[in-house]
Amino acid sequence: MSEPHLSIVVPCYNEARRLGASLAAIRAWAAAQDFDVDFVIVDDGSSDGTADLAARELAGAAHRILRHARNRGKGAALRTGMTAAGGRFVLLTDADLSTPIDQAGLLLAAHEAGAPVVIGSRKVRGADVTRHQSWLREHMGKVYTWLSNVLICRGVTDFTCGFKSFTNSAAHDIFGRLREDGWAYDTEVLYLARRLGHRVVEVPVSWANDPNTRVNLLRDTVGSALGLVRIRWRALRGTYRAARDAD
Repeated sequence: MSEPHLSIVVPCYNEARRLGASLAAIRAWAAAQDFDVDFVIVDDGSSDGTADLAARELAGAAHRILRHARNRGKGAALRTGMTAAGGRFVLLTDADLSTPIDQAGLLLAAHEAGAPVVIGSRKVRGADVTRHQSWLREHMGKVYTWLSNVLICRGVTDFTCGFKSFTNSAAHDIFGRLREDGWAYDTEVLYLARRLGHRVVEVPVSWANDPNTRVNLLRDTVGSALGLVRIRWRALRGTYRAARDAD
């Protein structure tokens, strides 16, 4: 099989209840495109039959299902999936499709204009948030964005929107160096992108909060903050510079 134009990577952990509808929507969108699409599903140690459901939903489509024996975290799942993807472009999307899959066209247009890394943003002009998070979640998100800008990577409006795409070479370059297994992976990805010389472009997307989110506000906020500290420490120690020099 020739290289697909687009690989879609979906990290999953115990997503059997909502993954079927999401994969059906993604397949329908892919079928309407004039280019080849394949799918990479990463089952991050699920215990509810997520991988089996994905296999049924993707029967007849070009796809790979990669499994972790235990739950390792979203960053780890994306490291596995993004470095395994073979498409010319590689899109990562959350299993809940908070950003509808038809927004992928906006990211692909930015790639065709020359951008190696394109991230969906809920914060730039033209974005459409149709269902907001709670006041507390939104303000904690603002604090995380502020910390990420101050400590790690300036000038990014939205680190955590789960809708990002990369050229194949940028995806392998960045995710092959990713260290964070948990929620701070978003910030590390964009830090690495810039450090490795991959231009990052933000595009406005439509987004709706899923009230059934798996994010635990206290646990994951603390975990994300500690992740930012680890990223900053690695940067200060020259860990990422050593990885670049090894090429």
